[in-house]
Amino acid sequence: MLIFSNRALQFDHPAGQEAAVVVRAKDFAEVPDWVKQSTMFKLASQAGDVTVTETKQAEKAAETGTKTKTAAELKAEEKALKEAEAKAKAAAEFGQEQ
Repeated sequence: MLIFSNRALQFDHPAGQEAAVVVRAKDFAEVPDWVKQSTMFKLASQAGDVTVTETKQAEKAAETGTKTKTAAELKAEEKALKEAEAKAKAAAEFGQEQ
């Protein structure tokens, strides 16, 4: 699995059966799949310090620090924008009537 790490981290095998994996800060690293089960990976993921990069888009987002938006997030943003525009139009029309 390919990950991007914002910090230098050491991932210890959950059962202690394999050698620890160390990754450098601000770098991509190919790590074994068991890393996902390690305590350090879980904590670093929650803190946003490590990102699994399975696609080129995710790789680019990890490098730049931007989060790619899901279709649902984009749809919600579009809906909120339309509602805001409708409110602004209504307020403008109301102001012209007085």
